[in-house]
Amino acid sequence: MLRVIVLVLLVFSVPVSAQVAGTISVFTNRGDLVRNGSFKRWAAEFRSLHPQASVKVVLVERYGEEMAARFDKRDYGDVVLVPTDMPKEAYPKFFLPLNEMGLSNKIYFSDSWSLDGKEYAYTQGVSAEGLIYNKKILNDLDVKSPPDKLSDFYALCEKIKASGKTPIYLNVGAGWPLQQWDKAVMVLAEDGNYYQSMLNQQRPFASGMPYTKSLQIASSIFKKGYSEEEFILDQWQESKVNFAEHNSALFFLGSWAIPQLIESGIPSRHVGFVPFPLDDTGVSKGILNFDWGIAISRYSRNPNTAKAWLDFLLTESNFADVSGFIPTVKTRKSGMPQLSEYMSYKPQVIQTASYDADFLRRANKAGMDFLGGNYIRNILLSPDFDGSMEYLNKRWQQAGSNF
Repeated sequence: MLRVIVLVLLVFSVPVSAQVAGTISVFTNRGDLVRNGSFKRWAAEFRSLHPQASVKVVLVERYGEEMAARFDKRDYGDVVLVPTDMPKEAYPKFFLPLNEMGLSNKIYFSDSWSLDGKEYAYTQGVSAEGLIYNKKILNDLDVKSPPDKLSDFYALCEKIKASGKTPIYLNVGAGWPLQQWDKAVMVLAEDGNYYQSMLNQQRPFASGMPYTKSLQIASSIFKKGYSEEEFILDQWQESKVNFAEHNSALFFLGSWAIPQLIESGIPSRHVGFVPFPLDDTGVSKGILNFDWGIAISRYSRNPNTAKAWLDFLLTESNFADVSGFIPTVKTRKSGMPQLSEYMSYKPQVIQTASYDADFLRRANKAGMDFLGGNYIRNILLSPDFDGSMEYLNKRWQQAGSNF
């Protein structure tokens, strides 16, 4: 009896927070949130909740290019973003399942990184994809409202160009922002799971197909001189400053970019956000897309602390608002007026499905760095758009013969 009493006392004398201890490394690609001190503040807030724990933030801005080597060496810390081209079958090799955290029924896209009933990552935020516009420039040009048709978008670009300003930044030199034209395909197909259906298509880049329509819009913007003049060097940081200084007017990006633009110096009241008009129907269509998935390393020495950090980031911190996201947790509301403007158009919402492993493998074999932008850059720089599409069709067919 005495042994039982002692055991009970021992169990209840250990505080729950004692399990959340030690130092963890958190990998992120959000240089803006590191530089503006947000991650430092969140680390301090986390430590105030768990005095025995500390967070070291590791910034990797060219994440897709630099992390492969780290994964090979198991040098990817405790909390990490899941590479977009990693097949789901690899998740158990690198990450811990998160089901026990009890978040499944509380968050958006809970099964996007699941395998065999186990959830290996949760999205750090939900991004609405659309047209970010400079209200001051449109007002100065006596443009009463942002375009709701593709033809009106082109006309607006022409008007902005004639005024001596840059109509829209594609960020061809940076490459990765061109991923928007991969995402636009879902709107044009009106199918958030369109990529998987491509596995049954022999010529998904034929004329009139969603992918060709999307890439044609990007190509038209580039060929008509509506985008930035510098397309070799990375202009990402400069593009935000130019927008803030009212030298450029438009971006096709996710809502996550809005806080970065405001941080670059433009007042929030001058930043608008609407669904991108990808056709001439006049019907608003928008994408709700999961952002990077946050996972816990299988090799973490402090997995409880890593999970506590993930829970804190999603359920307690203001990460979503600072990052320009709809919060991952469904009961939390966004504080961004731009997202309210976006939803006021009552868009037909296409919700992105998780990326199929077979599609990612086939795209890679076909030479498409899906969501990476390099293959799209090559298309923009090619003088023969139709030839580029035919080349992609051939590569897609060849890649399919290996399945």
